[in-house]
Amino acid sequence: MRIVVSIILALSMQTSAAQARQGSDVPAALAGFAEQMHLPGISLTIIERGEVVVDEALGLADLEQQVPMRTSTLNRIGSISKTMTAAAAIRMETEGKIDLDRNVSVYLGDFDGPAREVSLRQLASHTGCVRGYHDGEGISYQHYEDVFSALELFRGDALECVPGAHFIYSSYGYTLLSAALVRAEGEALPAVLQNEVWAPLGLEHVAFDDLRTVIPDRVRNYDLDEAGVLINAPFSDSSYKYAGAGVLASTHDLARFGAALTGGGFMTDREKGEMFAPATLTDGSTTDYGLGLYVDFGKFIDARREYLPPPLYESLMAQASQHRIYWHSGTSEGAVAILMVAPDEGRVLALAMNRGGVEKEAIVFAMSLMTMLAADEPSTQNEGDSASD
Repeated sequence: MRIVVSIILALSMQTSAAQARQGSDVPAALAGFAEQMHLPGISLTIIERGEVVVDEALGLADLEQQVPMRTSTLNRIGSISKTMTAAAAIRMETEGKIDLDRNVSVYLGDFDGPAREVSLRQLASHTGCVRGYHDGEGISYQHYEDVFSALELFRGDALECVPGAHFIYSSYGYTLLSAALVRAEGEALPAVLQNEVWAPLGLEHVAFDDLRTVIPDRVRNYDLDEAGVLINAPFSDSSYKYAGAGVLASTHDLARFGAALTGGGFMTDREKGEMFAPATLTDGSTTDYGLGLYVDFGKFIDARREYLPPPLYESLMAQASQHRIYWHSGTSEGAVAILMVAPDEGRVLALAMNRGGVEKEAIVFAMSLMTMLAADEPSTQNEGDSASD
């Protein structure tokens, strides 16, 4: 893990809290992170209590054509797509279109794979034991015309465990969930997201990453080779994973979506409770994941303690203890994105970059920004409404 502890210390411990809250230090921190990580471009939007306080983009969305990155640029958001899909599912339950506790077989009678007896809630919380990717499956050269054809990738595969027994992260699980939503809605997946999430929130800079379609303001994506030179990211068709990792969004719209999850008018208190409650396993223990979001940052970090240098682990755990964070990261070919929501502080961060391979660094950077911005608000944890109360 190539994380420089000095960046963390500079952001989370040594930055003036007053300056941070005003946002004056955020652009400098963003520029420093972009330079350190050799990013072609980066975009950051931060909303505080409904107001956009940071809307900053640096670098290039397209190196060859020299197109600047903007906060309206459509970046790959990877697995944050799951958060949007889960929000759609929760709203559809309220509308009486689905029951999250009913099994896949209720909605997909023609699906004969082992996962047919997994519940929609288990799919959304990664407790359905649907397998993850096998080696080499992250890259796809095939285009799937609809979500049903993509099910053939894993239809006959055995479950990894008894449903509900373990947390097993699976984008295929979200492909299966999306098929149930499509059948229940009676419309294609783009219409499901449009009807349930994008249109109600007025999000216009969002789309599925369809490589066949001309999409204005879509970034080009890059990786860093062994010599430290930026190269084009590998080709991959995301049609098999649209619901789980195939959405494009601007950071401006992604932040607005994050703000809507804990704000008023989009999700009811019951719906928020569904999304933000950690999943309970059959042995009675809970995971660090709700429906489409990680809901316990400290538990997430503690489970990965052996992979972290002690100073970094201690710093992250200290930050996690200071405020509640709901979040998700997303990686795709040549892309990393982060969404973080601090419900007690009314703060949302959306970060996206068009270079792959820096997810861990981006998570640390985003969490450090959230801590830095909260440093001047010691009483906010007792103010306002709690999203899960």
